[in-house]
Amino acid sequence: MTRAPACGILALPMDFSDRPTLPSVPLRRVVTELPGPKARAWMARGGFDMQSRYRAVVMDDIASRGCSLVDVDGNVFLDLFANFALGALGYNHPALVEVAHREAFIRAVANPTSTPFVTTPAWFEFVEALEQRFAPRGMARVFCVDAGGEGVESAIKAAFIRHGERRREAAGLPRNPLDLPEELQKSILDNAGTDAVVVSFAGAFHGRGLGPMSATHSKVIHKADLPAFPWPTAPFPASRFPLARFADENDRAEAEALAALERILDAHDGRVAAVIVEPVQSEGGDRHASPAFFRRAQELAGKAGAALILDEVQTGMGITGTLWAHEQLELPRPPDLMCFGKKMQMGGFFATSAYDVAQFGRMYQTRNGDRARSAIALATLRAIESEDLLGNVRATGRHFLSRIEELCERYPALASEPRGRGFLLAFDLPTTAARDDFLSRALRRGVFASYTGTRSVRLRPHLITTVSDVDEAIGVFDAVLREMAG
Repeated sequence: MTRAPACGILALPMDFSDRPTLPSVPLRRVVTELPGPKARAWMARGGFDMQSRYRAVVMDDIASRGCSLVDVDGNVFLDLFANFALGALGYNHPALVEVAHREAFIRAVANPTSTPFVTTPAWFEFVEALEQRFAPRGMARVFCVDAGGEGVESAIKAAFIRHGERRREAAGLPRNPLDLPEELQKSILDNAGTDAVVVSFAGAFHGRGLGPMSATHSKVIHKADLPAFPWPTAPFPASRFPLARFADENDRAEAEALAALERILDAHDGRVAAVIVEPVQSEGGDRHASPAFFRRAQELAGKAGAALILDEVQTGMGITGTLWAHEQLELPRPPDLMCFGKKMQMGGFFATSAYDVAQFGRMYQTRNGDRARSAIALATLRAIESEDLLGNVRATGRHFLSRIEELCERYPALASEPRGRGFLLAFDLPTTAARDDFLSRALRRGVFASYTGTRSVRLRPHLITTVSDVDEAIGVFDAVLREMAG
């Protein structure tokens, strides 16, 4: 294994003599007001875009390198945002640039296919690599879509399908809905639906489709005015930090949450298709629970005949120090379904053999697998492996967390609850306004971090982030907190 490259010093043994020369990474600095004049001019031209009001940075995607995000005004930020954990290898990583210049990638972009029906040999290489090297233990199938929210939606559908087949079998009806009596088929077409439910947890975020949104309980703004399925919600224990100080409180919270989950499953006996949970509630405020909590939740779901769906859209692909976060939970058996997205550059789920939906047409979508995205996904996975980025995340993540803990000890009135696994890190400020002020001040000093929950700072470094990058960020954070403390 080779050492993870320093951010901005991306040295891999590849020949780029025929490629456009990328500039070296300038020192991180902010030279204009934010946004700068060029960025404001571009933003003014994009008002037709309904999402233009969200835009924070207009990036120079040639000058940006490694963990250095460069904007069109020449401001250079240390990127601890990674586009809501979308980025894995930083900007313009040679392995990804090289893949994007390959003939096969160009043809995949120029010649889109309905991959389930028509594909190329490269797709089979991707699927084979997933099966042999990168799929979670115990997973027998993969289902690919375009984004993480779609992956969650699809996993929920797979759970409902398997649950419905089992219930029909128990009632003496055909498993195949096409073999049902005509009146039952008509009732299905007339939206008769099902009384089955999915159990999710308070504070969860699973996506913005109507299925995932019905299992989302993090912010009112996500759900206001939208229809939702009347599915039950269990409390999430949300560990307090540091763990040693709050051990008794955390134990009580987990026991109460599990007791509530058991009551919900009993109240919906035979009707629970799935229990869905994130290994760490990311959008909800980086809320953790112990491995023992997840093991017991899996046990309860199994007893209820429900699938355990782990949503690893944000926690997957190495950010916690293992390729998949649930590897750290020591589950006695694999989850039934595990969703992925973000760093995979596509969405989807892995499934055990029991949740392999084999019947033609039940899960088919036109784009069940983008060949160009799969090429980038596979190159990312191979870089994580060849550069030992999991080792880097574990070691550098420990260092980062320890430095955040030091800040919380130094500024206890402002910073608290330091927590994280690997590079999935967070800490709290007293109020939403204080958190937003902190982020704004840090950005003006050249460090780009983000928000989560109501008052938490969310840190999602690229997997190539180094100790020196961490120390640079901590220096900025220290200066900001000192400034805020007055």
